[in-house]
Amino acid sequence: MRRTTRSLLVLGLVLLLTLFSVSLMAAQPSAPVSDDGPTLAGVNAPPTQRVGPGPRSPYSDLFDNGPLVNSPGTGPGGSDESIALNVTVGLTSRGFNASASGLFRISDDFAIPSGASWQITGVRLYAYMGGSPTSPSPFTAVNYQIWNGPPSDPGSTVVFGDTTTNRLVSSTWANMYRRQESTPTDYTRPVFVLNNSAGVTLAPGHYFIDWQVDGDINYTGPWQPPVTIDGQTTTGDAQQMVSGVWQPVVDAGLQTPLGAPFVIEGTVVNPTAVELSSLRTDSTPSLSWLPLTILALLAAGLTLRRRLVR
Repeated sequence: MRRTTRSLLVLGLVLLLTLFSVSLMAAQPSAPVSDDGPTLAGVNAPPTQRVGPGPRSPYSDLFDNGPLVNSPGTGPGGSDESIALNVTVGLTSRGFNASASGLFRISDDFAIPSGASWQITGVRLYAYMGGSPTSPSPFTAVNYQIWNGPPSDPGSTVVFGDTTTNRLVSSTWANMYRRQESTPTDYTRPVFVLNNSAGVTLAPGHYFIDWQVDGDINYTGPWQPPVTIDGQTTTGDAQQMVSGVWQPVVDAGLQTPLGAPFVIEGTVVNPTAVELSSLRTDSTPSLSWLPLTILALLAAGLTLRRRLVR
């Protein structure tokens, strides 16, 4: 009887572990990590509708993590292009999966210099979905977090944001297309600027921001285009969460690390006051010696007078 009970317990444990493994595998993203495969159908299709980028935020750009355009004005109607130079230097990845449905996330860092704090009022991101038109926007949601250290570090904590709140305020075509150098007529990846709300003041320090994007399921992605600079095959140190694990964002062709473009908007506030204790106490001439010097001179004078009188 005891053996039978033990056998049943073992069998039940095996079944539970099997079910857990199956559910875990089912939860893993099946979408590709990066967009570097064959071009989409309709590669030669012109843009559905030409529209300009939306209005800029009234706040200043406090930090810009890097450019995307490396071929201005060469696209349809004078639009800009962001080109992965797969022919010239071997960079093949158009973008990296940032889809909320696939549980992907993108992360990169920024620094607030000493001397003042930043009142962050917005975060500007860039993304595209394969096969989408330039209007209407295919994007529906963005969530992001700001950390006081790398998201992969167990000691890091979130100082603003979460993984559930939709902070997308507006998304408009950035008057830009993302393509590979080998496909000069690929207009199937219009890049959008995603304006997101914020509301936090951060002191000087080194921070990390991670995000994911959601969009129309009729298109592929959303994809995160990397920082693109002609003549540079290494453009940053972004990270991508894949199956719950953070890994470097690297080009599929060259395996070189790449950055993710984003902009922090806001104002500079609360200038750091200079601490009085940091000032040198001997930097200002002191007069504490004057009374003693006068007394010493008077004493010397009296002694000399007595000697002369004698």
